[in-house]
Amino acid sequence: MATKKRRSKGNGHVFKVKDTFYLQYRTATHERKSITLRNADGEKVKTEREAQAVAHEFLLREHKILEIETREEYLEKRAKLKKLKARLSISLEDAFDLHLLKPHTRIASKKIENVNRRYWADFVAYLKDNYGLETLDSVEKEHCEAYIAYIRQNGRWNRKISYVKENCPERKKFKDYEYGGKLSNTTLNRYQSVCKAVFTFLSSDLGYTIEENPFFHIQPLKLEPVDREIFTEEELTMLFANPPPLLRGLFTIGICTGLRLGDVATLRWKEIEVELKSGELPNFWGGEIHRVTRKTKTLVHIPIEKELSDYLSMQWLISNQNEYVLPEAAALYLGHSGILSNRIRSYITSLGIEKQREIPGRIRKQSVKDFHSLRHCFCYYAGLRGVPLPVVQSIVGHMTTAMTRHYQNHADREARRKGIAMMQGLLTGTQTEKPQLNSTSDLLRNRLTEFAQSGSEMQILQLNVLLDKLLTNEFSMSRPQLTVSENDSINIKKQPDEVL
Repeated sequence: MATKKRRSKGNGHVFKVKDTFYLQYRTATHERKSITLRNADGEKVKTEREAQAVAHEFLLREHKILEIETREEYLEKRAKLKKLKARLSISLEDAFDLHLLKPHTRIASKKIENVNRRYWADFVAYLKDNYGLETLDSVEKEHCEAYIAYIRQNGRWNRKISYVKENCPERKKFKDYEYGGKLSNTTLNRYQSVCKAVFTFLSSDLGYTIEENPFFHIQPLKLEPVDREIFTEEELTMLFANPPPLLRGLFTIGICTGLRLGDVATLRWKEIEVELKSGELPNFWGGEIHRVTRKTKTLVHIPIEKELSDYLSMQWLISNQNEYVLPEAAALYLGHSGILSNRIRSYITSLGIEKQREIPGRIRKQSVKDFHSLRHCFCYYAGLRGVPLPVVQSIVGHMTTAMTRHYQNHADREARRKGIAMMQGLLTGTQTEKPQLNSTSDLLRNRLTEFAQSGSEMQILQLNVLLDKLLTNEFSMSRPQLTVSENDSINIKKQPDEVL
């Protein structure tokens, strides 16, 4: 006689075959499935009542899992719809402002922000004029590739530039004018990076992954290294010979601190440590400049040496305790920074200093000597004088030592030039004689150079303290005995108690 099957209430049924109870049910995908009913100890159930209880408990667990899966699927679909709605609501015109609201690692200055906004506006104009696109989600990889290919070949798309009366009050006539020409590789990469950043910061709103960014697979152009040149010692002498008072202040602070033009022009008295005594000029020597740089927002601590201290003491009276150290420069820079830059370039040109050079493949010449060259000069001469790389990095506010090393490349080049000069005579088999030291100053200069290259940072600092004391006549040493040998070389006999 066949075993009678007992059905459950639509959720499955329990049946017995020989001595084993089974449960037959349907999964969430409507697949029919059977299992052997076992108790908590893993043993087969023996009675029908026990089988029904185990089956009921199993089906309850399955229903809960199904509900969870259904809920998750619902939430996933809801999230996709929400993202799709967001995609359709982001217009190309609003995209740039929306991406600025996202958290950034560095906050760009207003000037840089306006430049980046113009780059994005050019991209938007290209999309509307050629494809009629209005929303951010409609931009595809093909559109971006076409735009990048165009600007690399022809320059910017939107060549109509409108003057704003508030920004150009001296112009009598305001109109659009044609502006074009090929862009440098650096500028082209900047266009591309700005457009890519907008999609990157809005990727969560767009429902994009990193790879779905339409600019993700477009590689930037490789940049040909073009080093900015430093001012030679003769050119520095010309710069400081008879500059206008405005430029003298900029040049003095720039060469002594390595700060950028914007940081020099807007330097405040409250950012400078000063010692004030009644009836005396303020003393800045030994203090520091504490400045958050405008470009990288990095806090730098710059020691004030004697020459800079003397200038600041005089400027304290001239500025009449104005908020800014250089009030005229601050007003020009904050009003329109280009005016200040043009004055500097005009002065450099008037001295006969070649400040531009031809670059292969470019119509416009590249500026190689301007105010920023003073920053290179600071790092260059610091490298020549043996100032440790981390110290220079902390003063100028470079983010990495690699950038500081790039600025000191001029010093490395000079060292290589002098080193290769000592290799003369390889073809003839003769060796270049070591230069003779003809004076005490030559000998001392040579020893100080060797000590700066081989001594530790602490030893160099101790030597610097001794030199400061000697210069101020606060330290006395027993006079060394000098003897001159027959070959005119100088020998120094130290006193037993003499310590360097």
